[in-house]
Amino acid sequence: MNNEVAAFLAFLKDERQLSDNTLMSYQRDLEQTVTYLEDRGITDWQQVDHYLLIDLLNGLRQQGKANSTINRVISSLRQFYKYMIRHHNLTINPMEMIDHQYTFNQPPAPVILTEKEIEQLLAVPDISTPIGLRDRALLEIMDATGMRVSEVIALDLTALHLDVKLLQLRGKNERERMIPLSQPAVKWLTDYLDRGRPRLLRDEHETRVFLNAHGYPLTRQGIWKKMKEWVNEAKINKEVTPQTMRYSFAVHLIENGADVQLIQEILGYNAMKALQPYLQVSPQQLSANYMKYHPRA
Repeated sequence: MNNEVAAFLAFLKDERQLSDNTLMSYQRDLEQTVTYLEDRGITDWQQVDHYLLIDLLNGLRQQGKANSTINRVISSLRQFYKYMIRHHNLTINPMEMIDHQYTFNQPPAPVILTEKEIEQLLAVPDISTPIGLRDRALLEIMDATGMRVSEVIALDLTALHLDVKLLQLRGKNERERMIPLSQPAVKWLTDYLDRGRPRLLRDEHETRVFLNAHGYPLTRQGIWKKMKEWVNEAKINKEVTPQTMRYSFAVHLIENGADVQLIQEILGYNAMKALQPYLQVSPQQLSANYMKYHPRA
């Protein structure tokens, strides 16, 4: 494997006329990669898949390497594999399976609501009105599930399985998943469906769960507008969006000891799918873990 690295470095020096410092960086990154792979019994570049390379990158992060260092290794590997495809008849480029989201830039930390702030938010809607019942049910379901706004507004009556405390959702890639519900979410959804939604409904054929004051399905813009109103009324001094509820849901589960794969299964995240496939768990197992780890389950 070192022979291919040496050939690549010679190519960079002769064809690209890179500086000695740049060449040394490439050499250091690739020799480190070869050592890592050989320690795992890999003797040919054709044997390398993207899982191995992601493990390498995560290992660097665990060692406390700077983000700039990890990003440089990623860049070195991308260039090396392009060279191998063109000049050494390599048939698979595992770096193509590693999205640019795996570059280790540090994004701003998302805003997270504390459990107390969630309680303040939930207390805002006036539950003596149909709209208030809807708002309480909507907030409860967002807190209990971490659903995307697009999923909330598309939620259909046929997706509710309140007798077994589950929702059936279809994600971005048409992947169906079962989402557990907390007891408060079931209670407030039931109250809304029994006493709130019938008073908002204008078209008996409408099957969307959440309706606006005119009986039409609630929109994304409608939820964003309501969220600002709820946050102001709750006197929460943070920039809160519907996505904040989603982040907070995940953080609260993690803080209470939930496994990351549980969170992936519930939220439908696919950002980490190259690292680890979704856990294939039954709805019963998922519910048991959810009830154990969600603070308000």
